[in-house]
Amino acid sequence: MIETESQTQETGSDGLNRSLTNRQIQMLAIGGVIGVGLFYGSATAVKLAGPGVLITFVLCGILAAIVMRALGEMTVENPVAGSFSHYAGEFLGTRMGFLTGGMWWFYWVATVMSELAAIGNLVQYWFPSFPAWIPGVIGLALFTLSNMLAVRIFGEVEYWFAVLKIFAIAVFMVFGGLIILTGAFNDGQAVGLTNLWANGGFLPYGWLGVLATISLIVQVYSGIETLAVEAGESHDPGTSMRKAFRSVTLRICFFYIGSILIALSAFSWTYIVESNVSPYVLMFAKIGIPVAAGLVNLVIILSALSSCNTGVYGGSRMLYGMACKGLYSPQFTRLNRNQVPHMAVWLTAAMISIGVVITYLAPENVYVWITSASAFASLWTWGTILVSQLVSRHRANKEKKTLQFAMPLWPALPIIGLVMLLIAFVAIATSPLTRVSVFGGIGWLAILSLYYEIKLKHKIHTKDWNDIQLERGDLDAS
Repeated sequence: MIETESQTQETGSDGLNRSLTNRQIQMLAIGGVIGVGLFYGSATAVKLAGPGVLITFVLCGILAAIVMRALGEMTVENPVAGSFSHYAGEFLGTRMGFLTGGMWWFYWVATVMSELAAIGNLVQYWFPSFPAWIPGVIGLALFTLSNMLAVRIFGEVEYWFAVLKIFAIAVFMVFGGLIILTGAFNDGQAVGLTNLWANGGFLPYGWLGVLATISLIVQVYSGIETLAVEAGESHDPGTSMRKAFRSVTLRICFFYIGSILIALSAFSWTYIVESNVSPYVLMFAKIGIPVAAGLVNLVIILSALSSCNTGVYGGSRMLYGMACKGLYSPQFTRLNRNQVPHMAVWLTAAMISIGVVITYLAPENVYVWITSASAFASLWTWGTILVSQLVSRHRANKEKKTLQFAMPLWPALPIIGLVMLLIAFVAIATSPLTRVSVFGGIGWLAILSLYYEIKLKHKIHTKDWNDIQLERGDLDAS
């Protein structure tokens, strides 16, 4: 029997507490995406493409917007914790639903592993001899505890984490804009936009340099789809999801594209590469903050913790949604007194802890290894969302159903998105930095497929994803 207590909050049909407000939902989505990649990893992308990395940020932002608009259409119609795994199962078959949920869970496990590894390395800025794995253990314990609290408390904690990150980005953009337009903090010399084409031109490494950065920038935007998973615990999903999908994507694209544009305009791209530090450090040092590096380092650590917090949330809710279908052990459907799927949280945290072990064994290479491993899973999820939406919309049109949040320019936009995803996949598969992600992702996909064939295929006697709940056997009796 699922563990519950008297509830004062609205409870959805899946047993979860629908208490996340609109402001919390939007900040959860933003907080999950803005992590180490924006504050620190952007310098690596600049090294590969120079100012041309702006093209990659814009194109990947367009891709993310297409994916989110497609997902928004399905989410507003059917807000559930399983989200795109549920939609894949309903429109593409039970196998695809299972594989998509498993791949996305793997994405968040790998992503949180990499963020924990980054936290360990960042702490060494202040304490060079401090073991990199210890901050990871502390961080893992903190956000596991956070995820065990009532979802409204978790949402509030993550809300203020996200506010801090947005404040840091806003300060960066304001002072950068002053340097570019007025010459403030630059001896009165406005730099304008000349740095975008100085020092070798806008494309110093040609279009090949731009292609080389796709694999990195796609990962920067990945995780934005967590917004849909939050629908299962939204207080008013019909209204809040429409608002969130309209605003979150635009805000994230604005922060990302705006930040990199200001960084490349305020400083020569060669200076950013030679400095080998975050553009945020350069900016705060430029405006005269004496502890710029330490301050930015602290902001990056808090950003990583926030991203980890959201990652455990997203991964555990996906596991819970699939377990409710009987695709995983019924143990993962158990809720604690806060109506949180605590067993799903514990398993997700336990798998993430493997990253701490890897950090202990190979602290120098772990971040690149694990970050790359998540790229394939992210592309799989985005591709499945677009294909699911094509099938979903075709079915709705055939039934002459009026949608509440219909995607415009259909089917052109999802098809364009799929073409862009194919290009991104080729870039990731051919880049030495992220080629390992293809092998790692395909390996995990093979494991999931084998599990489905052995454990599930012969137990599922219906092609209707919505009917699987009726075949869970002893799930409700456990």
